[in-house]
Amino acid sequence: MKTIYFFSFIFLLALALPAAVQAKVTQEQLAEADEYYQQGEFKKAYRIYLKLAKTGDGHSQHQVAQMFASGEGTATDLKQAYAWSVLATEGGHEDAAEFRDTVLQRIEDKADAREEAEELKKKYGRLALQMSEERKARKRSSHRSTSCTGSHIPC
Repeated sequence: MKTIYFFSFIFLLALALPAAVQAKVTQEQLAEADEYYQQGEFKKAYRIYLKLAKTGDGHSQHQVAQMFASGEGTATDLKQAYAWSVLATEGGHEDAAEFRDTVLQRIEDKADAREEAEELKKKYGRLALQMSEERKARKRSSHRSTSCTGSHIPC
């Protein structure tokens, strides 16, 4: 019985380890992007922020929104600024809601901007990312369960 608990613990640890490593990588990348931004190297900062924004990082989503609004590191695009600020708001970034509303006021075709935000949410919104992670976990789980080699150890 102790053996089962041990292997269960190892299995859970193996599942948690990639998340911990990913969190460290994300923090390092975020610090790097912040540093580039502070140094005025906006294109470098934008590339990193965008990568992190696509993973659901609220700070990066807010930064991407601001960069689209101001044209720092990318072309000015108020609809994209609005769309990314919607995601940042959904993610709980404290300044994002006010920024989102301010940007929306500057956009002439508000319905089109809202539609663009909905399309972005389908790709990178919290629900879309959660569903993607669940699919990946199921895929990893089914891969492990089908990898029996014929040994006497149960799969």
